[in-house]
Amino acid sequence: MADNAVRKYSEYDHHAPDISLENVHESWDTLRAQCPIGRSDAYGGMWVVTGYAEAHEIFHDPEAFSSTPLIIPPFPQAMKMVPVEIDPPDHFKYRTLVATPFSPRHAEKMVEPLRVIVNRLIDDFIEDGQCDIYQTVATPYPTLMGTIMLGLPDSDAKLFEDWTHKIIHMSATDFEVAGEAVIELYSYFYALLEDRRAKPCGDMMSLLAEAELEGEKLTDEELMGFCLLLLIASIDTSQKAIGSMLWQLATQPEVRTRLAADPKLIPPAVEEFLRLWAPVQPARRATRDVEVGGIPMKEGDQLLVLLGAANRDDREFPGAAQTVLDRSPNRHLTFGTHIHRCLGSHIARLEMQVLLEELLRRLPDFELQDGAEIEWSKGQVQGVVKVPIRFTPGTREGA
Repeated sequence: MADNAVRKYSEYDHHAPDISLENVHESWDTLRAQCPIGRSDAYGGMWVVTGYAEAHEIFHDPEAFSSTPLIIPPFPQAMKMVPVEIDPPDHFKYRTLVATPFSPRHAEKMVEPLRVIVNRLIDDFIEDGQCDIYQTVATPYPTLMGTIMLGLPDSDAKLFEDWTHKIIHMSATDFEVAGEAVIELYSYFYALLEDRRAKPCGDMMSLLAEAELEGEKLTDEELMGFCLLLLIASIDTSQKAIGSMLWQLATQPEVRTRLAADPKLIPPAVEEFLRLWAPVQPARRATRDVEVGGIPMKEGDQLLVLLGAANRDDREFPGAAQTVLDRSPNRHLTFGTHIHRCLGSHIARLEMQVLLEELLRRLPDFELQDGAEIEWSKGQVQGVVKVPIRFTPGTREGA
């Protein structure tokens, strides 16, 4: 990277140490202005996609663009993440196994448990008048929600946070540490699934332990692929999206004030925050010689699809860098699209909506602390990961 922002595609590396909140979007805009797709020299060479139409086309052609591997460089995993790294025709069969718990109807049942979690977290710091809200809310909130979804004890939430961070954010810099985290995670879920086979209790782990595909129980490899995805997808991506949203609200009082005054704007506002702060930048692999946006690609070529950049493409979103709380239409790609659209998208939306409702009710004047240092995570899950705020102290509610 040069001059605090990438100037040409050949230099682009999503793990570069100098990527920051101050330059990440400038970097993506600079690349897209040259061409919506360009070639990077990183990791043996990869195509980097910054345009909306091009990303949309790639996602809608899973036969030409495999989702295996989803990560560049790949995680130190023993098996594919299921179903996100499974291609057609098998993908649908695996996805169907866990579709019901993620349906809109089931997601609605999470609203009150989420509200309890949020208020319990707020109670822990509301009397202090200051905190790093990424650490006090954005980090534990999705983890605790994930334990509810998976039927796991919330006392294990810290374990999940640690494993997720090491696997996602250290696989490119410390392969050994990331590999050890994967082994520990697998050991945990192997033991848990054995318990659920003996004593099923109607939770997600029991569903997986009892699931059959074409009359056969899932193999240990398939089960671990499901568990790895469910853990990672329910924690790290939400943490980064929430952290970025909270940073924006802490630095834009006019946006925060408008939402506090008109809570009906919260659902469309969440869509706009999701568009602006897409955390996941997934990979694809060309399964044959193919052309996208006039760019010829060879079979085996790897692609990094920067959804955060695609969502800020003015060709699709007029005034893409601006925050339009009631933007319509808002066809962002944050949850992907087509067959690999995020299973947990309904829950993620409700997670962010409930959080905004309770934060704006209890901390309506929160703002960034003077001289606060902000951190941005690198890699394929990106977002703000440090948000020191101050606010008028309040009282505990005993959630």
